[in-house]
Amino acid sequence: MNKLISFLIIFLSIFLYSNNIFASQKIKILYKIDNSLITNIDINNELNYLISLNKKLEDLNKSEKIEIAKESLIREKIKSNEIKKYFIVEKYENNQLIQDIIKSLYTNLNLSNLIEFENYLETFGISINEVKEKLKIEILWNQLISRKFQNQIIIDENTIRQNVKNDKMNYKEVIEYDLSEIVLAPQNEKEFNETIKKVLETINMHGFETAATKFSISDTSRIGGNIGKIKENQLSKELKKEIQKLKVNDFSKPIFINNNYLIIKVNQKKIINEEFDENKIVKEIIRIEKDKQYQNFSQIYYNKIKLNSQINEF
Repeated sequence: MNKLISFLIIFLSIFLYSNNIFASQKIKILYKIDNSLITNIDINNELNYLISLNKKLEDLNKSEKIEIAKESLIREKIKSNEIKKYFIVEKYENNQLIQDIIKSLYTNLNLSNLIEFENYLETFGISINEVKEKLKIEILWNQLISRKFQNQIIIDENTIRQNVKNDKMNYKEVIEYDLSEIVLAPQNEKEFNETIKKVLETINMHGFETAATKFSISDTSRIGGNIGKIKENQLSKELKKEIQKLKVNDFSKPIFINNNYLIIKVNQKKIINEEFDENKIVKEIIRIEKDKQYQNFSQIYYNKIKLNSQINEF
């Protein structure tokens, strides 16, 4: 009997404690994006996700962090609602592509394997399946942009190939950069000046990565703007000219490219020996140029559907 009473007391304590936790985490609907809802719990989970990928966000004050998480979720909901018009998200299968992206995420965090990444995510209350669902949305969004704008991509392969041939002597010893980016799309000069001022203030106070997550419109924003390793011979002449001026940890002035403004930071650079392979270099330059143009079309299309979306705040 005493054991039964003790068990009931313990059970009742746990039940009351759980209810208190639930009460303190009362769900509130904050936004409605068309037919999709965003709650305070969603905002908190999104913030944990973003911090897990860029821990420097922890340095921001509470209101700034919530604003970043809110904008990130609104962007995701708008994209999700749009892709559901064209794809069945639940039936999407490309495990290899998802795994490749996940690998790039945990490599960027200096983690060795998927298990380490899963354990790391758990400390933020995030499951690997939640990450996969987010990646599905981004992958299908990119497929949608590719489908809609592939006929508008303009690549002058002959000019690219000729430039590579002319520059052949500079390909024996190649500088490999590790780069990060902030991509901005101000609508006018006033907005440009105000945004650049805020970006520079954030960089000075909290670092480039935090500024990228807060302001950049690029998909790389979720990982602090990190692009990864790019060889000098894969850069456009304009970008190469600007990057060559930078030392490690320096960042560029805003560069106008494809109707957006780009700020580039050099994280690392080293000289590597590489055999000249014209076709390989041309192919990589074309890929990078296509990615830039698709990114521009992606932002244009997103802005259009955002204007047509019903965003209600409660």
